[in-house]
Amino acid sequence: MNSIETKIYSVHFNAKAYTELNNYIKHNTFSKIFILVDTNTHEHCLVKFMAQLETKIAIEVIEIDAGEQHKTIETCVGVWNALSDLGADRKSLMLNLGGGVVTDLGGFVACTFKRGIKYINIPTSLLAMVDASVGGKTGVDLGALKNQVGVISSGDMVIIDTSY
Repeated sequence: MNSIETKIYSVHFNAKAYTELNNYIKHNTFSKIFILVDTNTHEHCLVKFMAQLETKIAIEVIEIDAGEQHKTIETCVGVWNALSDLGADRKSLMLNLGGGVVTDLGGFVACTFKRGIKYINIPTSLLAMVDASVGGKTGVDLGALKNQVGVISSGDMVIIDTSY
């Protein structure tokens, strides 16, 4: 499958995606890498994903509860606090490994933490692969109102591994 290039970011698929991700990490000077997962992707996807990373940069995993009901500003506060506690800075990279909740919330957290750190989406559901992870739509729900708080800001890359 060929990569899709836009003016702002690229979408890479399967084995080539991991090659591109590792090259991206290698050619930038990130201080630390943070991987945002939910309880489902922590259990079912993280081990496979970690096996593909080729870096000596310190990696921290931040886990949130799974489900749309956790796509809230309160969950963002928890992730912002975790980033602060784990020493994230403006040169940190966030990798959002999960479905639409993780990519929406993770992108929003990355765009707003320290006025913006770089992020990459790694969608693990079909809907996230074709919608939530692309186009720069980030945000959280406000009560019963879906995606009421957020920003439009694309990550640097989208990694699609169809085996997820």
